[in-house]
Parts: sequence; structure tokens; C-alpha cells
Amino acid sequence: MKSGLIVYTDYDAKCNRFFINKCLELLNDEDFSLKYINEDELLSYIDDNKVDFVIYRGRDYRLLEELRSIGIKTFNNVLTNKTANDKYLTYDFLKENNLPYIETYLDLSKFPCIMKSVSGHGGQEVFFVKDLKEVNRIKDEHPNLKFIYQEFLENDGDVRIYMLNGEPVVAIKRKSNKDYRNNYSLGGEVELYEPSKEMVEAATKVAKLLKADFIGVDFLLTDSGFKIIEIEDPVGSRMVYKLKPELDIISRFIEHVKNNI
Repeated sequence: MKSGLIVYTDYDAKCNRFFINKCLELLNDEDFSLKYINEDELLSYIDDNKVDFVIYRGRDYRLLEELRSIGIKTFNNVLTNKTANDKYLTYDFLKENNLPYIETYLDLSKFPCIMKSVSGHGGQEVFFVKDLKEVNRIKDEHPNLKFIYQEFLENDGDVRIYMLNGEPVVAIKRKSNKDYRNNYSLGGEVELYEPSKEMVEAATKVAKLLKADFIGVDFLLTDSGFKIIEIEDPVGSRMVYKLKPELDIISRFIEHVKNNI
């Protein structure tokens, strides 16, 4: 029997009980056992217990490096987690691999612009700033955060393509009429979307270069074409179950896990 863990921080676990419970339901049978554990307890648990694989739903790639060093299979891998959870590394990755990106700076270029922490997610720690006074205020309020700056682009929303084992599964468009951020968690409206061939090719290239198991690739729809804005790891599933529950994307992910342990 293969023994595994699904890992979240306590904070994220509260928002993702459906994902956790679905994985526990599907990965506890005669061949597999799965247990939920808090991220802070992961390494001590592994010291005392046999673990063959970890479904890691956190954002600390250093934990994945520890697991890799002792031969534990992880979903996703180090490269995916590290790249996706640092917005400047994401920009470097996109630029280096000739993928569509928004020009990104570590220092201010011009106003107005979008100011983001490199480690933010879910639309958090993202600010539309108009002048240096606003920038300095935000820095003072968040002294421990590292920021990047991007040109503000008028857009018609953004699209997330869910990628599983290097293949597109479904695409969902998000659009907010209340905020410059389109995130579903912040009130953005969502609908199923048919992406262009070029968008699918770009998302597929991202997933295959990273050798990612399960990610989202987010595109901003601008007047000058689409730009990749983020790679999501861990990627949530709430939008999929809202719009297309019959797809049962978590079950498809768990089948991938079973086939790759």
C-alpha cells in the first residue's frame, strides 16, 4: 500500500475543505492511504512515518526540496512551485521561454501601474497606484514584502486554463465590473470560455516546461492580445465545480496521482 499526505497551511485548509475531503475520499482504498496534515507538522511527521507521496498545496518550495532529497514523490514539483509562487520568477520564466508576458520591473517605471508583492495570491497584495506617495504608503504598511511593478493594461477580463498532466482540461473567464482585479474570490463574474489555439499552445508549453501535474495558467485579455499574468500552484477548483461540476476535476487529478506514484 502506498501512503501519502495532502498538505495545506491551517489558513488555506479552512477555505479548501472540499478539495481536501474529496482527495481523502478518493485516495483511501485497498491500494492507497491518504492523510491530511498541516504544513508546519510535515517534516516531523515524515521523520516518524512512512510516506511515499505528498500532494502539496502550499507555497514553500523549500519543503518540496526537503521531500525530494529523501525520495518522496510530490505533486507538484519544486520547479513548478518555486516559479509559480514568485511573480518575478514567473516573469523571468515567461520571458526566457518566449511566452507572452507583461513587462515587469523591480523598480518603478511609470504611473499608473500595478504594484504586486512577489508572493501574493488570490488577488491579495495587488495595488493600482497612481503616484509615488501611494507606493511609499503601501511599502510602509507592508515592510516585509518585496514588490514588482507592471504596466496597467485595459482589459476584458482574464482567463484561466486548467492544465492537468500537460493537457488542457477547461478554461474559465473572470471579469469584474467593480474592481481592477478579476479574481473570483474577490467577486469577479465567471463563465466557461473557449480559448484560442494560441492560448492553449502557450498554456501547454508552460505546463510541459515545468513538468507540472496540476496548475492554472492565467491570461489577461488586452487590446493588443493575450498576456500570461500568473501560473497558479496550488490551483483551486471552486470555479470549475460552480460552472461544470460534471467534469469532476479533482477526481481526474487523483487518477493522475495514482498513475504516477
